[in-house]
Amino acid sequence: MALTPEKSRSFFRIRELMLNRHQSSRSDALDIRRAIASQLRDALQELPLTPFDWSTFDAATALRGSRETEGDTPDLRLTALTKLLCTAPARGPELRALWNECVVTAEYSLRLAPMLRADRETCAVASLLHRLGDLLTLRAIGTLEYAMRVRLDAASRADLCAQHGGELQGRTVRAWGVAPRAAATAAEWRRLRDFPSAAAEATVVYLARLFAIEQLSPQFCALGMIEHACEEAGILPGALAPHRKTPP
Repeated sequence: MALTPEKSRSFFRIRELMLNRHQSSRSDALDIRRAIASQLRDALQELPLTPFDWSTFDAATALRGSRETEGDTPDLRLTALTKLLCTAPARGPELRALWNECVVTAEYSLRLAPMLRADRETCAVASLLHRLGDLLTLRAIGTLEYAMRVRLDAASRADLCAQHGGELQGRTVRAWGVAPRAAATAAEWRRLRDFPSAAAEATVVYLARLFAIEQLSPQFCALGMIEHACEEAGILPGALAPHRKTPP
């Protein structure tokens, strides 16, 4: 049906308004990113104090105490770490989800470590801290968003975490006195695709994270991904079944 001159003008006016709104939205998002980014680097300079002495921290015992179903008394050090990393005036649900992924990864790492003859404590500590830089960056972003009354878009948030997370994690684990081997492992798992011969502990963290993703967000775990990764690590398919259940 042909448009009358009036309807035609109205159609193009609406289209123009929609285009302007889209462009304005993109411009606003870019302005917010610039505003957050301009203050983020300074906000990340001051590192949070460690909530406990890592030289006496037993990750296996702490994780066992975190499982309420077992009736164990919660480990106060892990509780303090959770509070430190997940407390922010904004982004709380995302921080808790990210930290929960770290905890589940650590639980799986305790199971997988013996299969690769890796050190269980190193794997568990590295798994707990393997997203530390992202957590601290996201926490700082949430604090800035709240103060500025803005909301960063998902793509910009991910970019800023990738930009600052690695360096921030390195500075933090050194300041906290985390054992060097565990600190290095917490970073090495990201480079496993480029360096498949990385230490066994880094391989355990990488595999444990895949198990955690399968449990928490199965929609993001491609079919056969875990089997393929374990096969590359030298783990027989038949050995996987007991480890794919929900951690006790």
